[in-house]
Amino acid sequence: MHYAEVSAMSGETILIVDDEAAFLRVAGAFLSGEGYRVVTAMDDASARRAFAEAKPDLVLLDLVMPPARTPEAGLSLVAPFASAIVIVLTAHGDHEFALRAISAGAWDFLAKPVEPELLRFALSRALAKRSLEHEVARLKSERNQTGDALIGASPAMTRLKEMIRRIGAAEIPVIVLGPTGSGKERVAQALHRASARRDRPLVPIHCGAIPAELLESELFGHLRGSFTGAHTDRAGLVASANGGTLFLDEIGEMPVAMQVKLLRFLQEGIYMPVGAREPRHADARIICATHRELEAMIAAGTFREDLYYRLRGVILRAPPLEARREDIPVLAAHFLATAVKKRKLKFSPEALAWLSAQPWPGNVRELKATVECAAALTDPSHPAISIEDLSFAGRGRASPEASDETLPEATAKLERRMIGAALVATDNNHSAAARRLGVSRVGLLKMMTRLGLR
Repeated sequence: MHYAEVSAMSGETILIVDDEAAFLRVAGAFLSGEGYRVVTAMDDASARRAFAEAKPDLVLLDLVMPPARTPEAGLSLVAPFASAIVIVLTAHGDHEFALRAISAGAWDFLAKPVEPELLRFALSRALAKRSLEHEVARLKSERNQTGDALIGASPAMTRLKEMIRRIGAAEIPVIVLGPTGSGKERVAQALHRASARRDRPLVPIHCGAIPAELLESELFGHLRGSFTGAHTDRAGLVASANGGTLFLDEIGEMPVAMQVKLLRFLQEGIYMPVGAREPRHADARIICATHRELEAMIAAGTFREDLYYRLRGVILRAPPLEARREDIPVLAAHFLATAVKKRKLKFSPEALAWLSAQPWPGNVRELKATVECAAALTDPSHPAISIEDLSFAGRGRASPEASDETLPEATAKLERRMIGAALVATDNNHSAAARRLGVSRVGLLKMMTRLGLR
């Protein structure tokens, strides 16, 4: 016998397996009217074939099926259909077999005759569960791909993570732009983890931290005797990154002469170790980062235009902390947990609100250093880091006499601190925070919008 498709709607696909033609016709019409794509089968063989070809989201399975017409035969289909949600159909009195089906992996069971409303409810609940499972799997996959490299859920970080998800698997080069301390290397790590090269090394090199005369050897390696002090052959970072990713941090600091040699590697995949006579090959994806404006450097003649366009596959921007203030509390909590490890320490609401109100010109790097310093200096008997503890870490409050802020600037800072403290104290409940501050909820929301806290 063959299976049949009752409808071809755009919703989830349901496979009904039952040997009663009348039930198939009625149930198929009902579910089709509910918006499902329905496929039916009347015996074991056609059910297996329909499952393989239609790939249903859910299976309604009668336990008594030809040719055997025994509940055991129906139970044997539960496991092969386990990639979908299975709801078994039983006659009254077959609860023992229904429970055995549940043990075998079925989601639920329904007794015949099935009430339409009960069927609608059972399917809706089961498919909602499946949708939730898929979403959890997607989030786990995303976390496995990007790891903990990028922390934050602000709109700026959400957009950045989405771009990384979309281009991570591509082999195109990426330039990461952003101010110092904004986490450009973290973006590179996330891109590497989202790529097919994630099991191979990510090799970083800071182009401005190595003297120009040594940079070529660091990148491409050297042979013994090629220069004074070269006592042995040494593989460079390009060779170490073979099959993986080479991260060129602060590419704008690379000398022009070295840019020419890097360009050759990017164009042909070959390089020449210092002192070698034969070129060597390496396959590495290139991600670079800089806080400089490369196009301005091209105009000034300090960065090669052909190299820029070879590197510029996609440009990503790591946002400054000022553009993602919503992330400051979670970043601070993460840095604190990492710093103290086993010790129980948290921020006071006032300290957390104060951190959220600071300008942080050094971006995430400055925030991290401040939190780590405060954690180290806080009295071990204190359960929470206070604003005073942060002052010991070099981020203290200036006295009014020493401040050169305008009155509106100082007022805005105080408003941010008090609103932040109220939101922390009320678990981000706007109504409760408004009552705590003595303003209306609408007034609070307007203030948060004006202060850039929403």
